[in-house]
Amino acid sequence: MSIATGKGDFGNTSLFTGEKISKADLKVETYGTGDELISFLGWLKHDAKYFADFIEWVQIKLYKMNAVLASSVETKKNECVDNFKEDKQYSLDFFLSELEKEYGRLDGFIIPSETLSASKADICRSICRRFERRVISLSAHEKIDKEILIFINRLSDVLFMMARVMAKREGGTTYGFKRTDT
Repeated sequence: MSIATGKGDFGNTSLFTGEKISKADLKVETYGTGDELISFLGWLKHDAKYFADFIEWVQIKLYKMNAVLASSVETKKNECVDNFKEDKQYSLDFFLSELEKEYGRLDGFIIPSETLSASKADICRSICRRFERRVISLSAHEKIDKEILIFINRLSDVLFMMARVMAKREGGTTYGFKRTDT
């Protein structure tokens, strides 16, 4: 079976719940940004073999979040909701803490470019922050589970520190500016 209908979609798409909406709708922009993040994480996963299992876990969580975001009916959303809270496999807070311990103290602002793979992690972080902004915008129009927002916000922090640790492990040079407020 082909993924193409052969009819053209005339700028519309179907939500997970079957409802047709414009591809210009904020909902589509939101879960489309989530999809972009999932794809870029897949790219990063090939460089960051030592984080591959964690990245795949994140991709699965984001995929399930996108199913919720691509739903229009509250009962369908409730069917899609995976446990966005921390689970037995990973904890974003714990993972972030471990990355911070490994990297050490940050005493300035980092210009992403230390290594190629660290730069890829920074691209993922930037997309994650855009995804968060889109979800916040969507939340002005419909109820969004707060756990989704918490997860995305914490994930951007994890991706930032992951980039720093990757660069450190790979011998990258950090370019940045020292803080002047400390």
